[in-house]
Amino acid sequence: MVTIYRLAGLRIASELPLPGVAPCHSQISTGDEIVIRRARVPDSLSPVGMAFSDGQCNENELLLNIPEVARYLVRGGNEILVDQGDDSCLGDVCAYLLGSIFGLLCYHRGITPLHACAIAVVDGCVAFMGESGAGKSTLVAALAARGYQVIADDVCFLQLGEKQEVRAWPGVNRIRLWEDAMTALGCNGPGVERVWQGWNKYFIPVHPERNPMEPHRLRRIYQLHAAPNRGAPDINRLHGAVSIEALMQNVYRLGLAERMGHKPAAFALCAAAARGVPVFRFSRRLGFDVLDEGVELLEHHLCDLN
Repeated sequence: MVTIYRLAGLRIASELPLPGVAPCHSQISTGDEIVIRRARVPDSLSPVGMAFSDGQCNENELLLNIPEVARYLVRGGNEILVDQGDDSCLGDVCAYLLGSIFGLLCYHRGITPLHACAIAVVDGCVAFMGESGAGKSTLVAALAARGYQVIADDVCFLQLGEKQEVRAWPGVNRIRLWEDAMTALGCNGPGVERVWQGWNKYFIPVHPERNPMEPHRLRRIYQLHAAPNRGAPDINRLHGAVSIEALMQNVYRLGLAERMGHKPAAFALCAAAARGVPVFRFSRRLGFDVLDEGVELLEHHLCDLN
C-alpha cells in the first residue's frame, strides 16, 4: 500500500510508513513526487564513483548499508529503495530513512539539511543548531511547553527563495528526547515511541504544522554552547566568516554531501544565511535545574521579533 506524505516541501509516495510526517490528501501529478519503495538493493553500485565505510556513491546514486537494519539506495532526487534486513525492526528502518537517507536525498533537490531544530515565530522561524549533546531538542521541547510551534527537530530543511532569502521547510512533527529529559519535562504521555531498539531515546509527538507545504522565512539562528565554568547564560552575535563557519559545521552529513558533489551548494546557502540572517552564539548552563534561566533569556532576546 502506498501512502502520500509531505515533508521538506516535497511530496512523497511511500510503501513504508513515515511516522511523524504529515499525510498529503491532494492529487499529485506524475513526476512531481519522490517514490520510496521496498526492493532488493545491490551490494555494490555500477559504476562506483567513491567508496567509504558504510557505502558507495557515484554521480547520481548513493548506497548506504546500515548493518542489521537495511540497505538503502538513493537514486537522484526522485527515488529511495529500501532493502530491509531479515531480523530488523521496522521502526529502526524508518528512523534511518527519515534521518540520513532523506536528508541526503534533499541535496539532490536543492535543499540543504542543517543539523538543527526550529520553532515558529512572528513572520518566520528561528533555528537552534549545535553538536550532539548541546541540548537542541531539550530546549525546543521546553519552548513547546510554553506554547511555541515546533517546525523541525534534529534536521532543519533550508532552501534559498527567489530573492535569495533563506527559508525553512516544516519537518517531522516529533521531538527526540533522552529518557531523563522526557521525564524532567513531563513529556512521557500518549504517542511516545522508542527511537531505536535498545536506546533510551524516544520520539515525543508535537502538534503538526498547519501548513506543511509552506516554508517559513528564517529570521534568526542560534548556535548552542555550554557556558564556560557554568557561567550565566549569554547571547552574542557572530559576524562574517565566523558565522559561515558555524553554519558549515552544522550542515547535515556534510562529508557525504561533499562526496556527492553538493558541498558548494551547501556553502552558498550558508553564505547567504550569514549575510541575511542574524547568527548568535547562545551560551548557557546545562542541566534541567537551570533550563528555565536559559529559556527566559532566549524569550527576552526574541521579543524584538514581535
